[in-house]
Parts: sequence; structure tokens; C-alpha cells
Amino acid sequence: MSAPIRAEDSTQDRLSKLLPADITAAFLSAKAGILALVSNPADTAAPVFWTFIAILVVSPFYFWHVTNVRNIAHIVFLCLSFIVFAISIATSQLVAYLLRFDWNGGDAETVLSVVATVLPVLWVFIIAQIFVAMTRKSGAVT
Repeated sequence: MSAPIRAEDSTQDRLSKLLPADITAAFLSAKAGILALVSNPADTAAPVFWTFIAILVVSPFYFWHVTNVRNIAHIVFLCLSFIVFAISIATSQLVAYLLRFDWNGGDAETVLSVVATVLPVLWVFIIAQIFVAMTRKSGAVT
């Protein structure tokens, strides 16, 4: 569960508060449930996509009211982190849903697959570290 970042938190504590394990686990569980309930794998794209959107829409309220994160930048970062990991968790369903729209050729699937592989690594090891360093300089993010 994400909690406010405090000035006395270690770098590891700060980083763990930037990765929204709770909503990511909810999405992973919902995706597994959808895959178990739908007999044709091709029919899972839309339900998984809309589950992702629903969790994304609810997550700022969850962070504000349940985890008591009051800093807007922290909430935005948590939501962006969820997007990054959701794309990685449900690449095939999200790609299948988005490819229903004409994206000018077949390169979109390759691009989305590469992004789903590379972005989580960059997010955890570079982008989240930059945000941690920024919060350390500014004092505390609550």
C-alpha cells in the first residue's frame, strides 16, 4: 500500500512508496478472473482494457482516501506507475484492444510490445529514482 513519503524515509522506503502494488495486484487479479471466465481468449481484450481504465479512474481517489497520500505529484506518479505496470501485465490484451483501431500499419503491435518490455525497467531503475531524488531535495511528499 502506498503511503506518504517522509523526509526520514530511506531511498528504498521512498521507492517502495512509488510503486502501487495494491492497485497493480487488483488489476492482475481482475485480469486473471477475466481470463478464467471468458472461454475465447480473443474476447478478453475489451474487458481487460476497460478494467484497466476503471482502476485507473478510481486510483486517485483510492490514493487520496485510503492511503492518505495528499501530494498531487505523488498521486500522479503512482497513477503513471500503475499504467506502466498494467501495460506490462496485460500487453497482449491491451494491444489486441488498441489494434481494433487503425493505427496505420502493423508496426503498432511491435512498438507496444517493446514499450511494455522496456518501460517497466526504465521506470523502476531510472525514472522512479529521479522522483525519489526530487522528493529528497524538497523535503517530504505527503
